[in-house]
Amino acid sequence: MAIAERAASAAWKHNVVALLAGGALAFAGSTTSVGPVQGNVGDISWGNCTDNSTLPGAECGYAVVPLDHTNSSAGVAKIALGRYNATASPRKGAVFFNPGGPGGTGVYLATQLGASFQEFVGEDYDIIGFDPRGIGLSEPQTKCFTGNGSRQAFIANTVLDRGYDVSPNLTDPFNRYHLIETQRDANALYQAQFQVCAQTMGETIKYAGTTSVVRDIDYINTILEGNNSLINFYGFSYGTVMGQYLVNIFPDRVGRVVIDGVADADSWANKAPYQQLPVWLNSTDATYKLLYSECAKAGPTACALATKENEDPNDIFNRVEDWIDSLYETPLAVPNATLPGILTNGRARLFIEGGLEAPLGWPQIALGLAEAMLGDGSTMLNAVNEKDLVDLERSAVSCNDQKPFGLLKPETVVDAGLAALQSVSRFFFSVLVAEPDSGCQYWPVTPPERYLGPWNHTLNNPILIVSNTHDPVTPLVNGQAVHSYLADSSGLLIQNSPGHTSQALQSTCTKQHLRAYFANGTLPTPGTVCEVEESPFPPPSNSTASSIIGSAAIATSANSKMRISDTIHRITPDKLRKASGRS
Repeated sequence: MAIAERAASAAWKHNVVALLAGGALAFAGSTTSVGPVQGNVGDISWGNCTDNSTLPGAECGYAVVPLDHTNSSAGVAKIALGRYNATASPRKGAVFFNPGGPGGTGVYLATQLGASFQEFVGEDYDIIGFDPRGIGLSEPQTKCFTGNGSRQAFIANTVLDRGYDVSPNLTDPFNRYHLIETQRDANALYQAQFQVCAQTMGETIKYAGTTSVVRDIDYINTILEGNNSLINFYGFSYGTVMGQYLVNIFPDRVGRVVIDGVADADSWANKAPYQQLPVWLNSTDATYKLLYSECAKAGPTACALATKENEDPNDIFNRVEDWIDSLYETPLAVPNATLPGILTNGRARLFIEGGLEAPLGWPQIALGLAEAMLGDGSTMLNAVNEKDLVDLERSAVSCNDQKPFGLLKPETVVDAGLAALQSVSRFFFSVLVAEPDSGCQYWPVTPPERYLGPWNHTLNNPILIVSNTHDPVTPLVNGQAVHSYLADSSGLLIQNSPGHTSQALQSTCTKQHLRAYFANGTLPTPGTVCEVEESPFPPPSNSTASSIIGSAAIATSANSKMRISDTIHRITPDKLRKASGRS
């Protein structure tokens, strides 16, 4: 296709997307859908949970807090709570948990995984899970897409769904042109979805955000434990951002605080997402290469991508990369997926990048790739289509947190991405979609409070920072950076393993250090590195590659207990089993 024809085609496509985005405004309606929350500030209530899988003795409830901690006349918010009580005495207090996201719900953590959490914080603590304001069962809920539409339908088959398709030839001028057109589409979609939210929620959406959430934690902790009580907290992934807000806003209230799988809160609050990603992706490609090294080591009986014993991992890597590159020109038709469609270059990258977070799912990642390379992309397409979308809950947090910045030219984002693809990671554009924090230049409201730092307060008690050597989304350099901010108020524990957070692979050493910290505040000796007892590619139960799913399922459900990591990772072994149609 000639350049002029390409330009005309791209312009037509861009106009169609803009029209569709405008249509979204029409179906959303103009009536505010979120009514005022009832209750009196300070009310707290506990009762039986309605979920049949709740742990015996777990409780569900809510606390009523100020909607606006700077303005008592603004109304109230209702924070959903779950609690698994201490099973040993004397009771030491309560630990608040957050699984990340933003968008992860905490009620589930406490009521179904509370006993597992006690294994590494101690049985003498209550486990408190909470749905942060605007998320899950807490009220007011984030309900931007109401009526006849959903955000899933809104983004279907757009760049926000299928990802960016990137040419293997990064120096091709048309590759840059194509990516700029794609970014223009993304910007129009961001603008439209936030205008939908302005119509349906009005000013209510401004009360979400991490600053308000940590004030809720302080408020609820005071109700439960008394005035001036210390706050205990454990946060994974985005929960580490929450933890950094918490200890810097309340430096004199810090009890036992652990942040595990660390995102840098300074970067989160003060940089646009495309500016954050080069550091975010510091370990991603190294983890990706490790997948193939472990695959080659395991051989064809445990890894479906290996063709022989002791194969050079670079050969496996090159085969897969050549196939992904081929999807740029020739996407794979996938008629037998749950939602039939096409497997594109961008979707293939989304599949791999999400799967890197959970090493115990690497056998299924390898099997999904092997199947697709033989012509059946059903597992891969099903996995990337299974999105944990709950309206705009995540944007309500990230956009209320981000320091305002001007409108971004598509060229600015694309050029930054092309530079990162060449020097940092092949997954830049994948993460730009997979971690949906972009577009906040169109956010329609201003929160009553937005904490932007400083991040280096001296704390009354030191916190514990936990980072993996090969975390593909929250790299060790982030843990080291936060440790440097809190040099006299933190300890750093390193786990020598791939995956997102220390829960990706089990380590007795890490568990022992966590228990010691919660028991008496003991920090690991500087330079401590913990090893793990699990392997990404456990030996299969028999010599056929078809047994991979079954063996991984056994490894990930020891003692019939759901793993804590399943609440943190995007593409888990369980999701992959569902995506493949295997049980």
